[in-house]
Amino acid sequence: MKKTSDTFCILPWIHLSTRPNGTMRVCCQGNASGASASNKQHNPNVGLLKDDDSGLPVNLKTTDFLTGWNSKYMRDIRKAMLAGDKPLSCIKCYKEEATGFHSKRQWETDYWIQRVDVQSLINNTDETGSVPPQVAYIDLRFGNKCQLACVMCSPHDSSGWIKDFNAIYPNITNQSLKGVFNWDDKSRINGASFNWHKNNPVFWEQLFQQIPNMQQLYFAGGESLIIEEHYTILEECIRQGHAKNLELRYNSNGIEWRDDLFDLWKHFKLVRFHFSVDDLFERNDYIRYPSKWSRIEEVMHILDKETSDNVEVTIACAVQFLNVYYLPDLIKWKLEQNFNKINMYPQDGGGIAFHFVYLPPHLNVKVLPKWFKEIVREKYEQFIPWWEENWRLGVKDETDYETWRKDESGLEKLNGILSFMESEDWAERLPETKQYIMLLDSHRDQDFYETFPHMKNIFRS
Repeated sequence: MKKTSDTFCILPWIHLSTRPNGTMRVCCQGNASGASASNKQHNPNVGLLKDDDSGLPVNLKTTDFLTGWNSKYMRDIRKAMLAGDKPLSCIKCYKEEATGFHSKRQWETDYWIQRVDVQSLINNTDETGSVPPQVAYIDLRFGNKCQLACVMCSPHDSSGWIKDFNAIYPNITNQSLKGVFNWDDKSRINGASFNWHKNNPVFWEQLFQQIPNMQQLYFAGGESLIIEEHYTILEECIRQGHAKNLELRYNSNGIEWRDDLFDLWKHFKLVRFHFSVDDLFERNDYIRYPSKWSRIEEVMHILDKETSDNVEVTIACAVQFLNVYYLPDLIKWKLEQNFNKINMYPQDGGGIAFHFVYLPPHLNVKVLPKWFKEIVREKYEQFIPWWEENWRLGVKDETDYETWRKDESGLEKLNGILSFMESEDWAERLPETKQYIMLLDSHRDQDFYETFPHMKNIFRS
């Protein structure tokens, strides 16, 4: 009997992930956020599935859906994990775990071992690392169409960024910043295309054939709720009669959707809607430009009150340079809203969901100077007793305090954020962070110093 190891992650056995330009990857964490998790360099091809002959990233515009499933790249990752090694694609999760932060590898594996026969998957893995192509969970990103141009995003993932990129990029003088913040190939290298899903009958045929094997469909950006193919898939799942067995999962800006979305959702086993919100009021408008807080708050109450019982809603926050100081304020605000379903325990300990921004590296929390990290820690340490005292605000079931307090997805994550932030010093990137923010402010007619007053001395370190 084959066994798992301490480095095992279930995703390479059950999951495939796409990028908006049609390239495929081990998972969304393995490539999109800079898998090397390094301050020194970012390899954009880490985590992408490669062609066995050329070594170039495979793309759904020029290849079929299942080609990458047992590619040498995927087989090598499976073999490495079974041997107890750490694949380069997955370093991000291992580094987070080393700081005490509960990583995607951990929570995805915890989630899926209750839903699939892990031992059978391992036993059916041959000596080359190949496994039968039965995809239980797929991450689909149909192009970069999006209404927003979030400060941590780029044209690779948002069409809303293209105009701003064309205005800002020529004015960048910091060479390190210029190397990271580029779009030279327009994401079209090796046949890639933001329209990869258009006129691609082989992809659609293979996807629809896999629907009976699937347990979860995950939609992310661009912005899936304004992309028609997302609705095509929901309708096909309902037509096949398999929707009742399927979970849907989203990361979405939640600004707009098709009128019949909530009715379509009623057909599915479970809908997990991760609402991308990164701060409060004008700070969220700045980070998730050009959103308006009034609409964000309106959507929260719509999702909380007007969706069916099979819909779970979470605030999903991208932790970064600009908002890490203010996270306790966001958690406190959420707890005091008396929501019915948004991040209610056991979701995220009744708080909010977190993931780290790695790319662009100049917005990683590790870039903050040491003196400001100490201020962040002090604020968290002052907030934690308040949350302990008011823990019931996020818990509506019969869970007791001790169970809540030990939940590593809730309060303990704040300690993980602090440990991760303090684990490395990337302050040498502050000059590129400053230039990036100042160029954005000039182009977008906004003011970092006015919006984030507690950080007014950050660039004087």
